[in-house]
Amino acid sequence: MLKEGTYKAEARGMAGFVGVELSIKSNKISEVNLDLTTETPQYGQKAEAQLKQEILTKQSADIDAVTGATFTSNGVKAAVEAALKQAE
Repeated sequence: MLKEGTYKAEARGMAGFVGVELSIKSNKISEVNLDLTTETPQYGQKAEAQLKQEILTKQSADIDAVTGATFTSNGVKAAVEAALKQAE
């Protein structure tokens, strides 16, 4: 059971830290905001929409890495795990 609210976490990406902000409503992830400003525009930042969609679809941190943005994807995954842990 997840507590309603907004939870933030960071993790190491390719070029720096990536940030995640999750909104939890009715025991579900209702909104995802990613801060990928430290990541490369052509790879890491380009993966933002796909990563957000995966998190919302799967309702977890168990997401697939985006081709060409593996380190960014892994950072987002770790940050989502940390944010969800706060919501438990």
